[in-house]
Amino acid sequence: MRERIQKVLGARGIGSRRQVEAWISAGRVTVNGKPAKAGQAVDERDDVRLDGRRLRLGRGAEHAHRGIAYHRPAQEGLHARAEDPSPGTIEKLPKAGSQRWVPVSPLPARDGGLELFVTDGALAAALTKRGFAITSDYSVRVRGTFDDAAIDGQLRSAVRESGAKGSIEAVEPAGGEGSNRWLKVTAAGLRTRDLRLSLEACGLEANRILRTRYGPILMDRALARGRNRPLTDGELKSLWETARPHPGGNRVPGR
Repeated sequence: MRERIQKVLGARGIGSRRQVEAWISAGRVTVNGKPAKAGQAVDERDDVRLDGRRLRLGRGAEHAHRGIAYHRPAQEGLHARAEDPSPGTIEKLPKAGSQRWVPVSPLPARDGGLELFVTDGALAAALTKRGFAITSDYSVRVRGTFDDAAIDGQLRSAVRESGAKGSIEAVEPAGGEGSNRWLKVTAAGLRTRDLRLSLEACGLEANRILRTRYGPILMDRALARGRNRPLTDGELKSLWETARPHPGGNRVPGR
């Protein structure tokens, strides 16, 4: 089936739709020997080239998609920055061949933990679209005092009152001593920035936020900081299941 060139190249993991549009505007993409046009319909029979290199558009390429789970240290950016000579996360990942790694719901640089990358642009886009309904677990180190029995209700209330998108599903005390204690927070579609602000409204300072689960994918203890592991075919399938709307309701528990 013929589809828009931005969608086709994005689904093959060649580039985001915005990148493809920029390449087309710069004259870097051709279709059957002629400059490509944004929105042009193509399929695997067309000779599509980027900077003169022919791109593989065959349906078989879709089944070769890969995924990676990475334990990102806090303060490490996705890409290398001019002011910082150290490589970013993307530069540290294994090569994706003719494809590219697309981040799934990436965390802000100040936070760390589980990051997912896939070569399937369509999967990444579908997960982003369903982001409001996908739950994640966070280990949060907070400074301050709180009542173990009351913190769940207090944080839920703070998020609702803040007007932030997303919600708190559960809050459990998770150890620690003195003024530094840990909370396990399960949230759906909530940015870590909004989680921080809601904790501040409860009189707590979050000095570390570590994502330990995204939807069906867990960050097990064997995945040390700065290390990665490939996602299995079963995990990629479960991510697709998570990305699809569920007839019984919007919430995707991910377990």
